[in-house]
Amino acid sequence: MKVAAVLPLLAGLASSSPVELEERQSCPKVHVYGARETTVPQGYGTSKGLVDMVVQAYPGATSEAIVYPACGGQSNCGGVSYENSASQGTQAVLKAVTDFNKKCPDTKIVLIGYSQGGQIMDNSLCGGGGATLAGAALASVKAAIFMGDPHNVVGLPYNVGTCKAKGFAARPSGYQCSPASPSIIQSYCDSTDPYCCNGNDANSHQQYVNKYGNQALAFIKKLVDAA
Repeated sequence: MKVAAVLPLLAGLASSSPVELEERQSCPKVHVYGARETTVPQGYGTSKGLVDMVVQAYPGATSEAIVYPACGGQSNCGGVSYENSASQGTQAVLKAVTDFNKKCPDTKIVLIGYSQGGQIMDNSLCGGGGATLAGAALASVKAAIFMGDPHNVVGLPYNVGTCKAKGFAARPSGYQCSPASPSIIQSYCDSTDPYCCNGNDANSHQQYVNKYGNQALAFIKKLVDAA
């Protein structure tokens, strides 16, 4: 190898600190973010069931819960309004994914959100909550699952389930997801759900991992394996 060709290579290695090199070497192939539903304590909430399924499917995969209020004005979550909570959650998703992608640019990221957690994942990919993921951070997201997302509205290409109506924070008629590709998303909502649809069975809102977990996992694996 000629000296002229070696110098840029050496310069590139020299510009990476030992810490940066160690971080790159320890990056997982798959990293999963989970976001919980309203009023549930910090952690994954009901999204944990599917998060765990994905992590188990990919040895060495890692996961992380989005830290945000997950509140709707209730005292047990600090009285933060639903709108403010969803806004904070959306920003938390953007920061988490962007920062992780900078540290581990080759890691494939999966987003899983439940109820309000689904809404903040939805906002981060499809707009409606301010800024969205962009560039390399957006490209790093290979699959996204929304369960019981209040943004749900009939007719979206990624809808799964029996709902033929809309959630309490529904997207407007004619809405299209952007900048993310709808092909990386599945959004689960059934007609009995009073939050993502117009049903009256609150318990059905908690059943999406039980009912659709295997289907969602198959969707995720198809996309992650193809990426």
